[in-house]
Amino acid sequence: MKKKIINEDMKWALSFLKPYIWGLFGVLVLGFSQNYAYTLLPGVSTRFLFGLINPENIQLLFKYFYFAIAIIVLKAFLSFIRRYGMRIIAHSANKRVRDTLFTHLMVLDIDFFTQNKTGDILSIGINDIERIRIDLFGGIIGFFNSIIMLIIITVRLSLLNWMLTLVCFAILPFLYLVITLIGNKMRLASKKLRRNLSDLSTNIHETLTGIEVVKAFAQEEYEIENFKINTKGYKKTFLHLARLSDIFGPLNEVIIYLFVIGLVGIGSLFIVREMWSAQKLAEYLVLLGIMAVPGFKIPRYIANFKIVSAPIERVTSILAKKPKIIEEENPITRDIKGKVEFRNVDFSYEPSKKILHNISFIVEKGEIVALVGPSGGGKTTIANLIPRFYDCSSGNILVDDFSVKDYALYSLRSQIGIVSQNVILFNTTIAENIKYPKKDATDEEIIEAAKMAYAYDFIMNLPDQFNTQVGEKGVRLSGGQKQRVAIARTILMNPQILILDEATSALDSESEHYIQLAVNKLMENRTTITIAHRLSTIAHAKKILVIEKGKIVEVGKHEDLLNTCELYKKIYNLQYFR
Repeated sequence: MKKKIINEDMKWALSFLKPYIWGLFGVLVLGFSQNYAYTLLPGVSTRFLFGLINPENIQLLFKYFYFAIAIIVLKAFLSFIRRYGMRIIAHSANKRVRDTLFTHLMVLDIDFFTQNKTGDILSIGINDIERIRIDLFGGIIGFFNSIIMLIIITVRLSLLNWMLTLVCFAILPFLYLVITLIGNKMRLASKKLRRNLSDLSTNIHETLTGIEVVKAFAQEEYEIENFKINTKGYKKTFLHLARLSDIFGPLNEVIIYLFVIGLVGIGSLFIVREMWSAQKLAEYLVLLGIMAVPGFKIPRYIANFKIVSAPIERVTSILAKKPKIIEEENPITRDIKGKVEFRNVDFSYEPSKKILHNISFIVEKGEIVALVGPSGGGKTTIANLIPRFYDCSSGNILVDDFSVKDYALYSLRSQIGIVSQNVILFNTTIAENIKYPKKDATDEEIIEAAKMAYAYDFIMNLPDQFNTQVGEKGVRLSGGQKQRVAIARTILMNPQILILDEATSALDSESEHYIQLAVNKLMENRTTITIAHRLSTIAHAKKILVIEKGKIVEVGKHEDLLNTCELYKKIYNLQYFR
């Protein structure tokens, strides 16, 4: 089926130009003025040159000369204003597209990000949207400017010699056929190139993110070879697209230049038969030469419109994704006290594979409840259901006796603090990371939070103290330091419900000591649900839920479970009697 140049996705992208419709109109008026002035130049300049051959009126020659200079200056001035205005409009429209995409990404569920590669999303958000700016927003303005220039020149050519002008238009159907055939192939090649670029971006992102693992397992050579395979694929596709593009331009030129030679021959016959003057032929040919500029550009614009349809499709494919976590029509916004209840909760990431089975428990306000069990049993999934990162398949989850589905997402999540083993810090200062949940926090509040998290001393020993840049994902801090900054961030947030997901796991003894002190401070007067592998960190819990294969197999206190639960006893023995 033949693909339209202006399809629904293209119409969607062009809608971002609507707020700038008067600016577009102004740019087109400037384009018309510039092009009209430019088309006067061949007539003036040829009259001046032929006047020099037979100088009968010197005063008139000087008038032609000054008029030609005035036209050149005016064209340059109008061109500057038009180009600058065009850039403003294209960048403004592109900003709206980028903002729309990022805003939509922020409302999508975590599920979307677990199912899509970060590199793919980055490639769409940066590379594809940049192509939309260049090929569509910049291209559509340039396209109409070229059309205007083509119309003006066509009118002037017709006034000079309408028969020659009819011959000119005989080439257009053939030219359009070439554009369509090669343009479609270029679009498909461009789509493949974007996929290759996305794979390359993902490869680089994953390798650099996991560089410590790469080096720890001495897999540098493997990653280099894998990268070379990806770059080879990208190169192959790029060269295929380049061949098509490089064939397209010269083929266009050959067609047009052969046609110009034919026109010169026909025009010469008019002169020989004294039906035309040499000056008129010269003016006609100069105008035709000027016409070649939009003549070359218009097919390229059309080809680019075909190419840019692939990036637009990728952007709209993300925007077509709808969040599964949706607020009720009139959601609750209230201060949470801290009671949490699970009632017969089932959950599955995929319909065919159930992760949680009939989970029921209550955590009263201020209680500490621990989740213990083998990895993959569903402990983190239970924790993720409380702030509504996912919705349960059946049953209900309540906070203060209200279903989590009844709450406004911001109201619910802003009162639930999460500290996990995998700490995410942003590439900015320690102070900015601590005050992330409370942007208007004072310096005193930041310092107090750091002290409560036992982070103040190590921060003050850093060269720039609270203004220290932590690097990407906090790479300039140790694991224990990152964890304490994360705890300080949560303390400043002052949540009523706290979720600790193996917050002290995989740390050295000293770091664990300080973090345990910070965690104890953080848990004071807060409902806490803690997930831990080390039973020593949760022995004080009000009750412990033993989770295995998505089910609660036992509930009790530490001492009781040692006597009544074989699984708990097994975990305990593995940790203390190895």
